[in-house]
Amino acid sequence: MLAWFHTLSTVLTGALILSIGLLVTTVAPFLVRRRLKLDPPEPVAKGAEESFKLFTSLTLLLLAFCLVRMQGDHRGTEDMVAREGTVIIKLDRAYASFGGDSGEQLRAGLAGYAKLVLDEEWPLLASGERGEKTGAAMMALSQASRQLEPKTPSQQVARSEILATFTQLSDLREARLSASRLKLPDYYWYAIACSMVLFTVFAWFQSPLPKLLAYVGGVTCGISLLLTILISTAGIFVGDSAVTYRPIARALSQITRAPPLAASPLTAPTTPAAAPAPTAPASR
Repeated sequence: MLAWFHTLSTVLTGALILSIGLLVTTVAPFLVRRRLKLDPPEPVAKGAEESFKLFTSLTLLLLAFCLVRMQGDHRGTEDMVAREGTVIIKLDRAYASFGGDSGEQLRAGLAGYAKLVLDEEWPLLASGERGEKTGAAMMALSQASRQLEPKTPSQQVARSEILATFTQLSDLREARLSASRLKLPDYYWYAIACSMVLFTVFAWFQSPLPKLLAYVGGVTCGISLLLTILISTAGIFVGDSAVTYRPIARALSQITRAPPLAASPLTAPTTPAAAPAPTAPASR
């Protein structure tokens, strides 16, 4: 059911939930009680009103708690993807600092890996899966990075930075894949459903009818709004509010158009200055 809601836009989801909520808690009891001329006794109406307040508070508390939890997961995943894009740029700079043919080949491999993340792996995150080609590209990049053979002190420093940065990139990828499987536990959904069912039952016994329309209708609108936001954020990589790949796409665009870094004075080969050309003796 939740996956079906994620195929709809947030506006359509909110309109659907609000329409069903008002129909069940307000319109239906109003029409049934008016047509059958049913009016609960005053003690029953007062007891139902207190119970209605209790389950209204419980429903709002559950929705607010679950919303805070899912928003925290969303924010953490967004920060994680932003850090992943930053680490990709940092690793590209480290490869460029290493220099040589090996550095340029690794830069091209890193750009290919980032492109696979966007084209292959990102669509699979909605179902909590990982890209096989992306994993193979990372493994090849890892092996090539560890096989670098520095020849100068500056290349030794660059290799150390490459290995440390690559470890960060690998950890961030695994964390992103783990975040794709984050979801609200089922018992929270069961608790919300039970609370809303009891909330609806006691809403039918509100008296008089004009109070039912105004009081119950207003509470239903508020609960529908919170429920819509919770459903839209219940999927980390699905729906309108899904975490986007923009940080990684920006990193890819930067590393593909960045020119190679100029060789530093420590790594640039030094050539002896050309001797001045001998001057021809002056003719007498």
